[in-house]
Amino acid sequence: MGLFRKKDGGGGAATRLYYASDIHGSGVLWRKFLNAGKAYDADVLVMGGDVTGKVVVPLVEQADGFHVDLFGQRSVISGEALEEMENKIRNNGMYPHRMSGADVQRVAALSEEEREAWFADVMRQTFDGWLALADERLDASKRCFVMPGNDDPAGVDVSIEQAAKVEACDGRVVAFGDHTMISLGYANTTPFDSPRELTEEELYARVCAMADEAGDMTRCIFNLHVPPYDSTLDTAPALDETLAVVMSGSAPKMIGVGSTAVREAIERYQPLLSLHGHVHESPGAVRIGRTLAINPGSDYHTGRINGCLITLKGDGVRHQFVTG
Repeated sequence: MGLFRKKDGGGGAATRLYYASDIHGSGVLWRKFLNAGKAYDADVLVMGGDVTGKVVVPLVEQADGFHVDLFGQRSVISGEALEEMENKIRNNGMYPHRMSGADVQRVAALSEEEREAWFADVMRQTFDGWLALADERLDASKRCFVMPGNDDPAGVDVSIEQAAKVEACDGRVVAFGDHTMISLGYANTTPFDSPRELTEEELYARVCAMADEAGDMTRCIFNLHVPPYDSTLDTAPALDETLAVVMSGSAPKMIGVGSTAVREAIERYQPLLSLHGHVHESPGAVRIGRTLAINPGSDYHTGRINGCLITLKGDGVRHQFVTG
């Protein structure tokens, strides 16, 4: 769906781009993302942030096997069942971690800051494995850009920078085909105090600095993790001070939670395309002036990856939402 601005869009050969975001540690979705280049004949893959999970699930070794609590159910497992359980945990966006009873007690005694560092180390072990898989599977003719999102902890950036075939893009201008792309994985402030948040003023300054460097906006893509405010791409349940959902009658009260800075930057610069994630509940495509703004949404817990296949040609753009 979507239309070229001009009959043929001008320019040279078309570029096919696949965009997805917010896979939150799901190993099966990462594999589907890597396969998207071949499946959709895409030249460029873009992962728009929030790639890591938030929970470590201990598998505690005891005399009768490994004890694990998952989704409220306790199991004692060993042998092949242990690997099956670890895969199940990974595919649900969490990190299995084999531990002794003493290890569990040691981690429980850590300070909050020390525990965050421990989690980041466990997370990075898995994430580095993802990047090694990308090095194996990605065709040399494909470009693959990955950036962290607001929920991703420290260390993700370093892993991406060190990868052989995955390219870092956060906070910089990159080029492919006839187009440039600016990227920013930070969000405006949230009730969750996530690792990568900025004030609206800071967000606006960073986006504008990259946009000024990128130049021609008729062939520029904004890859900004947070969607523009009040755009229908940022609608989510309102939360009270305890983080409980605010109800309006029998249904949640829905509000815009996107960034005013991102909206203002899009309205000012009018790039060809803007790509967003962050708000899982609001998939869609809208026009903000001349700019086509897209959020494919996220259902990462279902094992399905929501993405958008985009065809770029000169100053023309077409899009089609795809689910794998």
